[in-house]
Amino acid sequence: MRLASIGKWLTLGGLVVLALSVTPTGEFSDAHEAWWSTRWQWLQRALRQDHAAPAATINPLLLYLGMFLSVGGLALAWQRDHGASTARAVQQRARPEAPTRRVFIGGLPFTTSRDELRQLFEAYGVVEHVHLMTDWETGRSRGFAFVTMADAHEARAAMAGLNGIALGGRTVTVSEAREREGPRLRQERRRRE
Repeated sequence: MRLASIGKWLTLGGLVVLALSVTPTGEFSDAHEAWWSTRWQWLQRALRQDHAAPAATINPLLLYLGMFLSVGGLALAWQRDHGASTARAVQQRARPEAPTRRVFIGGLPFTTSRDELRQLFEAYGVVEHVHLMTDWETGRSRGFAFVTMADAHEARAAMAGLNGIALGGRTVTVSEAREREGPRLRQERRRRE
């Protein structure tokens, strides 16, 4: 049984012991009636508040035992659940990332075409896809693109060979493409840096 499950069961048991620590007195203390029946009747009348709340005594030993079990069980369940998610996050960060086949190209001349990029990268290996970012209105290049190579080693070779070359009078930057980051990922990256 997992530690978190044990903590949840301890919490439940503590709540039951807390309920048992309250003993109704007066008209509800009938020795011939079942203990749960007298407590149930007392609880119904106390919650309805149709007249003054019936008297009750609290067994301090059961009260403290119930509090200890409830709080300890909650702490155990929370720490175990929280610790497990933290351990998973550490494992994911420590896991080496798979070599990427996707390459980012920046600083391109605005006259660059997909075919020119394909020819440039085919010198280093098989090119699967060229995604040239274009302006919606004019249809011309926005100055950057993404190229997907067939093999990660070919992609690394293209990055090393093409980074910093002059193309159409501009210096081209070639690097590993990163996944687009949403606001949450950006905040987390800033915290780590």
